[in-house]
Amino acid sequence: MNPLIPRLTTMIAVACLTALPVAARPVESADGQPPAPFHLYARSAVLIDQATGRVLFEHDADEPLPPASVAKLMSLHLVYEKLEDRSISRGDVVSITTNAFADHQEPGSSLMNLGPGQIVTVEELMKGMAVASGNDAATALAEYVAGSTPKFVRLMNDEASFLGYKITRFADPSGVGPGNRTTARELADFCRRYIDLHPQALEELHSLREFDYPLVQNMADGRMAAIRTRKQFNPNYLVWDDFGVDGLKTGHLNNDNFTAAITAKRGDMRLIVVLLGVPGRSLDDGGRHRSSDGMRLLSYGFRNFATVRLDPPTLPPVRVWKGFDREVALVPPEEITITARRSEMEKLAYTIEIPEPVVAPVEPHQRVGSLVYMAEDTEVGRVPLSAASGVQSAGLLRRAWDSVLLGLTSVVGGPTAVLRATIGSIPSSPILSAGGAEAVVKR
Repeated sequence: MNPLIPRLTTMIAVACLTALPVAARPVESADGQPPAPFHLYARSAVLIDQATGRVLFEHDADEPLPPASVAKLMSLHLVYEKLEDRSISRGDVVSITTNAFADHQEPGSSLMNLGPGQIVTVEELMKGMAVASGNDAATALAEYVAGSTPKFVRLMNDEASFLGYKITRFADPSGVGPGNRTTARELADFCRRYIDLHPQALEELHSLREFDYPLVQNMADGRMAAIRTRKQFNPNYLVWDDFGVDGLKTGHLNNDNFTAAITAKRGDMRLIVVLLGVPGRSLDDGGRHRSSDGMRLLSYGFRNFATVRLDPPTLPPVRVWKGFDREVALVPPEEITITARRSEMEKLAYTIEIPEPVVAPVEPHQRVGSLVYMAEDTEVGRVPLSAASGVQSAGLLRRAWDSVLLGLTSVVGGPTAVLRATIGSIPSSPILSAGGAEAVVKR
C-alpha cells in the first residue's frame, strides 16, 4: 500500500470528527426542509442528485466565486468533445511549446512537469490535468485543440453560454487566473452534464489515485537525463477512501479559496457536491476542510435520500385543438427516476401539467407537458410527456370553430387540464407503481 494512503484516511477521519470553528455556517435546505445538523467550512456549497438534478441542500449556492482548478473540468469536457468528433485522438503526440513548459507557469502552480524535448500524448496530458492538476498540461492541450489559449478560452466561454450559465466565465484553461468565476449551483449542474456526456472520465481520469511523469518513453533521447520521474498523488483525499468517491476535481487558489467538485455512488444513487471558498492555512489544512465538508454532505445525502424507479402511470389523452384528431395519447419516459426523502415517499403523488393548449399540427414525440411528482408542496421530480403520434391540421371550419372556443375558454381560465393522482402504499421494491387518477381539475 502506498504510504500516503493511511495518512490521507486518517486526515479525513479526523476532519469529520473534529469540532468546526464558530465562523462556520449551516447548510440551508433548498426545499423548506430543516437545516442539516452540521456546519461547513465552505462559503458556498450545494448537494445535488446526479440522476434527477434535484438540489438536496444548498448554502449560498449562487454566490460568484473562483473555481480554481475545478475549471479544468470544462477544459477536459472540450477535449472529450474533440475526441468524440474525431478532430483529435488519444494517441496524438502534442508538441510542447515554451508556453506550456512547467517552469513557465505561475509560481506555486500544480504541474505535470512538462519540459522541452518531451514526447507526450493527448491521453497523458488529460491524466496530467485531471490527476496532477497540471497547469502546464492544460496549456498544452488548449494550444493543441484550439491553436492558442485565448481561442480555447473563447470555446470555454461559448460552451458555458450555450449551457445557459449566467455567472460562469473563464479567463484561462486552468481556472487559476483573475477573471474566472462560477457558482456552486452552475458548477454542480455542469458536473452532472459532464458525467452524463463522459461517464468514462470517472474511471479513466478522476478516480486515479496517482500519476507518474515523465517516463522513459516521454524523453526524446530515451534517457531521463537530469529529469526524474515524479509521482504525483490525487489531491482529492476522498478517492483514497472506500466511501464510493470516484471523482471529480479539486482546486486551490489561495488560503481562502480551496474548491472541490466531488461525486460518489452507492447502489443506484450518485450524488454530486460542489464546494467553493473553503479556507485553509496550508495545502493540508485546506484539503482536510474540503474533504470534511464533502464527506458530511455525501453522508447526509445518502442517509436521508433514496433514488427509486417508478413505473410509468397510465395517462389519459390530451385534447388537441384545430386538429383532424380531437385528442392524442401522452407518452412518459420508459423509465422514471426520482430522488426523495424516505418520509416523502409516503406522501408521493403525481400531477400532469399541460402548460399550453396543444394545437395542431402535432409532431410525433413532440413534448406537450410534464409529469411532476410531488410530496405535498415539494416537487421531487419532473419528466417530459410527449405526443404518442402526430396530428394533422383540420379543415378550415374546424380550425375557425376551435379558435372561437379557445378564445372563450381563455376568459374562464383556459383549456389546460391538470390531472392529479395519488400513489398508494409504497412497496419495499425499488420499482414503484402509481395508482389511478382520482380527479381531473380544469384550470
